[in-house]
Amino acid sequence: MIKYGVIYYTRTNNSKRVAEKISSSLSCELIQVTDNINWKGLFGYIKAGFYSMTKKHVDIEFLGNLDDVGEYIIVGPLWAGGLASAMNTCLNQFPRDKVHLVVTSIGSHVEDRAGYLSVHDITSNSNNEDLVIEELVNSLQNA
Repeated sequence: MIKYGVIYYTRTNNSKRVAEKISSSLSCELIQVTDNINWKGLFGYIKAGFYSMTKKHVDIEFLGNLDDVGEYIIVGPLWAGGLASAMNTCLNQFPRDKVHLVVTSIGSHVEDRAGYLSVHDITSNSNNEDLVIEELVNSLQNA
C-alpha cells in the first residue's frame, strides 16, 4: 500500500483548508511548507506576484515528517498566473512522477502539467473544491 504525504503551502489558508480535507480523508501526514517571508499587505501582494512570475527561488522549510512517503500530494496557490515561489521550490525537491499536484486559485489553471501523477485545479469561481477533493481521494483509495 502506498504511503501518502500531503504537503501544503498557503498565504490565505485556502490551500491549508484543502490540504487538511485531503489529509483527513486519507488518514495521512500533513506537512506544511513555510518560506518565512512576510507576504502581507499591498507590498507583500505585489512582491508575491513578482516572485511568482519570475519563478524566484525562496528558501523553504518542511514542518512535518516526510519519512517513508511513497507519493506526495502537494497543495498550493497560483499567484499572478504562476505557482507561488515556495511551491516551485518545493516541487523541485520531488520527482514529478511521485507527485499529485493540487492547485488553488480564483479561476486560473496551472499551465505546466507534464509529468505529474495527476493535476487538480480547485477554483473558487467554479466552487469545485469538495468535488475535486472527492475525485482525488477516490482515485487514490481505488488505486
